Amino acid sequence: MELMMERTKQAATLEGQMNGYWKDRSESYSAQNLGQFFGEKRAAWEEKLFGNWTQGRSLRVLDIGTGPGFFAILAALRGHKVTAVDMSQEMLQKAQANVRMTGVSIQLQQVGNRLPFAQESFDLIVSRDVTWTLTEPEEQLQHWASLLAPGGEMLYFDAEWYAYLRTEAHRKEYERKKREIREKGGFLYQKANDMEQVAYHLPLTHQVRPQWDREYWARQNGFDCWVEEALNEVVYSPVEQMQYESFPEFLVHVRRRK
Repeated sequence: MELMMERTKQAATLEGQMNGYWKDRSESYSAQNLGQFFGEKRAAWEEKLFGNWTQGRSLRVLDIGTGPGFFAILAALRGHKVTAVDMSQEMLQKAQANVRMTGVSIQLQQVGNRLPFAQESFDLIVSRDVTWTLTEPEEQLQHWASLLAPGGEMLYFDAEWYAYLRTEAHRKEYERKKREIREKGGFLYQKANDMEQVAYHLPLTHQVRPQWDREYWARQNGFDCWVEEALNEVVYSPVEQMQYESFPEFLVHVRRRK
């Protein structure tokens, strides 16, 4: 019992620190998302999200860690019934502004690490660059998957954002790439290093991904999983490809068997 309480306390501390970071980051992150919404790769994101679904079918969609609402808005524009959640109040405020700008209808809700929805209540769950932040990834991903209706699918994108904390070789390459980005006039968020102390204590920082994801879902009964890797050229603009070269984006598909 004491160990469980200590784990809960540590998770709450880490989540509080992450909320503080995303509060400061919300303005620039929303601007980046809007650039993608109006950018040349929007159709590629949409194809990855909705390409496996029959057009014209209205889906119950949950966007976990919606941030400024990019995925949620893409889904709502296709006529889906969308719920979008985030821990950060500031991110949800940006999402609300972007929702008003695009004229869509989305249910926005602030949540903790447990989601207040009934099991099997969504056809499609989407998420981007969130799973690396999970404080109890095995339990939390299992909880996410429990929200899928039979035949439903979960799609989560991510990258090894802090792999350079694992080895000195990774760190040297990361620092070299940062210098290159700066020289080429790319975007570097000045407080990004503030997350390093948090990321070091997050479980998935110390796992090789998406290998970990494949192995995790292979152990889950009732679900099929497949992974797409090296998506940077597919979903990122040339400038983004330069900035994210050290962080190859991958996509994990999880389907609940009927």
